[in-house]
Amino acid sequence: MKIKSAVIFFALTIFLILSFYQGINAGNVNETSVVEANIIGFANQSGNTSDVSIWVPDYIFLGDVTSDDPVSDEIKIYINNTGRLPITVTPQLKDSDENIFSYLFFRTTKTTNGTSVPFKRIGDYSLNIDKPLAGKSYSSKYCWISLDLTDFTGEIKEDLMGYKSEIVFLAMPQ
Repeated sequence: MKIKSAVIFFALTIFLILSFYQGINAGNVNETSVVEANIIGFANQSGNTSDVSIWVPDYIFLGDVTSDDPVSDEIKIYINNTGRLPITVTPQLKDSDENIFSYLFFRTTKTTNGTSVPFKRIGDYSLNIDKPLAGKSYSSKYCWISLDLTDFTGEIKEDLMGYKSEIVFLAMPQ
């Protein structure tokens, strides 16, 4: 686990350095988001396995958001149920006073029967994930996340390079 964490940290560091270097040379405005997971659950009688447990990405980069193009890239993220029960996961902002990232939007799929599926704003979106199948350590589902500042009414007085906020993924048994 420590080796895996070290490899992920090294890869993330290289990615950040390259992103920063390219941003300086290209004059890009980068927006970032730190993702955090709260694992909410109950240990079983023996204490070996949690009934509710999840794993989410440590970091999600949404790309550039500009006044000319106020919608970020649409990023696919995986949420893994590593517990023993089916769960419902609801993303929420850790800081309820956060203005910019309160315009994060989620959806489970892009289209249904050729029709675009609308996004739901952070706090209004939930994703159900089945419990892992027998012999499996996790069950996985993905969703799409995007920052859409089209209807943003706040004031941004200067370019915000590397602007970050934290998302808490609340996991509850179904």
